[in-house]
Amino acid sequence: MPDQRPSLALAFVAYSALRIALFAVPLVVIYALSGNPILSAVLAAFIGFVLSMILLDKQRGAVARFLKQRAESRRVVSDETVEDEAVDGAAGQNDSAAASPRP
Repeated sequence: MPDQRPSLALAFVAYSALRIALFAVPLVVIYALSGNPILSAVLAAFIGFVLSMILLDKQRGAVARFLKQRAESRRVVSDETVEDEAVDGAAGQNDSAAASPRP
């Protein structure tokens, strides 16, 4: 797992830097053309969002996969949790059987 941390950090930093660039470039261009900071920020946010959804799909997927692996590796399953799930599942089956009695 030590080899996954640099990959996660690198993927996250690369994705974040590209997202910032996709916001900053349109912001500067629109502000230079219009001179209105609020309009520039709103349009740049919209353009950056659209471009990041189109262009950064691979990077977003890599970050999501690493975060999913990390979350799964941190999940601790105790005996109590398994027993609680079994009891809840059995109770749910008994409730449905009681709700529709056989003739």
